[in-house]
Amino acid sequence: MIDARIVHRVAGFTLDVNVQSDGPVLGVFGASGSGKTTLLHALAGLARPQTARITIAGRVLSGTTHAEFLAPELRRASLVTQDPLLFPHRSVRDNLGYAPGASDRLESDEGQRILTMLRIGGLLDRATQRLSGGEQQRVAIGRALLADPAILLLDEPTSALDAELSRDVLALLLRVKEELGMPMVYVTHRAPELLAIADDCVVLDSGEVAAQGPPVRVLSRPRAFGVASLVGIDNLLFLEVVGHDEIGGASLLRLESEKLAVPLCDAQPGTSIGVGFYADDVLLCLERPAGISARNALECVVVSLHELGHDVLVELELGAQRLRARLTPGAVSELELKPGDRVVALIKSSAVHLLG
Repeated sequence: MIDARIVHRVAGFTLDVNVQSDGPVLGVFGASGSGKTTLLHALAGLARPQTARITIAGRVLSGTTHAEFLAPELRRASLVTQDPLLFPHRSVRDNLGYAPGASDRLESDEGQRILTMLRIGGLLDRATQRLSGGEQQRVAIGRALLADPAILLLDEPTSALDAELSRDVLALLLRVKEELGMPMVYVTHRAPELLAIADDCVVLDSGEVAAQGPPVRVLSRPRAFGVASLVGIDNLLFLEVVGHDEIGGASLLRLESEKLAVPLCDAQPGTSIGVGFYADDVLLCLERPAGISARNALECVVVSLHELGHDVLVELELGAQRLRARLTPGAVSELELKPGDRVVALIKSSAVHLLG
């Protein structure tokens, strides 16, 4: 997906990186001032480094000669920042149709799919000043997608949002990844976001690559990279509604061969909704227990275990779905967990959050 050799000196700071990644989502992680945004601007063409050989999705965006430097508008790289940067004097529809050809794409089947996915179809005629922060960011993502990009460049797109809206936007980006197959470079200082969405991860430190690899491995020493806590590791899923138990106060979603009970909602059976729950809220048992209040007892297989600071992240497989549980080392030792073990994951329905 990306092959980039960049040296960029500006205002006493030097970015000197060599990054190759097959993605499809490359996370870029690091403390403030580590060079994350500088790297993203070099990929987008907003910065012109002294040395830059950049290939994205097989296209040369920057090379050794002047002719090999593509202007930003020719790169097909859509940038989404923490500030949505919407035009305040234009409607949502006008903002979405701003890029060349975007108005036509907006009316196409693919455009309608994007509107539905981002839940902004009902906002088209609204003034942008009347949108919430989460709605503005969804419109910004829609505008980026309707520009027909080859890749999305995301610069901390959730950092200006509260925890609930951040989770909502992250879940939507995960859906864009899964349903549209859109490659992304995702810049963040939040480790849980990398674990939720990134396939590959680069850690920057003082303008250089300090580590690269799968997020669970790269972030296995969180304090080495300034991450004091990994609270908030999410399980984000999009599941079909199969029915409602109004007396029991729950809706039932199809989760492979199981059903996931979630707080009662008004979504129609047959439609899909987004849900999320923390890895901290997943308990593991070796056998299906009896006489418990948790509505969800899901039979899973342990895929891997990763030490994250003082905790252990257990990755679980349920059919084609992956779930995560966060346990103490003592709990892992007592259960004698290892890859291949069959376990039962217990999740209270009240711990599952409905997204958007």
